[in-house]
Amino acid sequence: MSTTETASPTDSSAPRVGRKKRATRARIVECAIPLFSEYGYDKITMESIAKAAGISRANLYLHFKAKAELVDAMLEQLSPEVVDSYRTLDSLDPADTDSLRRWVEDSSQLWVDRRRQLETLEHALSVEPVVSQRWYQTLSEAADAMTTFLGRYPDGPERQRARLTLVTTMLGFERTLYFVLVRSAPADHSDVIDVLTAQWHAALAGATTPGRRTRGDAHGGERGPTR
Repeated sequence: MSTTETASPTDSSAPRVGRKKRATRARIVECAIPLFSEYGYDKITMESIAKAAGISRANLYLHFKAKAELVDAMLEQLSPEVVDSYRTLDSLDPADTDSLRRWVEDSSQLWVDRRRQLETLEHALSVEPVVSQRWYQTLSEAADAMTTFLGRYPDGPERQRARLTLVTTMLGFERTLYFVLVRSAPADHSDVIDVLTAQWHAALAGATTPGRRTRGDAHGGERGPTR
């Protein structure tokens, strides 16, 4: 009797089943994004997504239990690109405003190229706490990827404030691009790029991040002696 073990049909088919499942999930997300973008996140139902993807609602629920999970899957695809973009920013000389401006222009092009995905994200952020948490996590990961900038600050409270500076600047940056490029806010594109470049220059070129303000600082004067 041979002692050689042979793979069972189940074992040999597992990779193929996994690939098929991933392909189905990707197709569902791909079909859902245009619906969210065109009709609004709130108005689209799981049934309409299943119909667009050409599958039954029961099959859809095998892959995604709710619309928020669809957006989360979209962010899984988008997040590495966002993190890599900020890693590139970290490699630039903060004093080189021409390079910073080119980076801002490249980032704005990302919004143009991923308009539907990012519009879907903005719609979901207002109604899905789990999506808000995931997006904040993505920007936090992007901040952590900016090791050159963070390395200028000693580990501890100063570095945490520097990290918070990055995340809050990212939040404002992404929102501005959304309103200007996706919502067509009445602002000159070149002027917006200039302003965003100046903001990143200020954030990255500063020697220190703002510390905590004392009560005296908040009132514009020196803090008096403690009674």
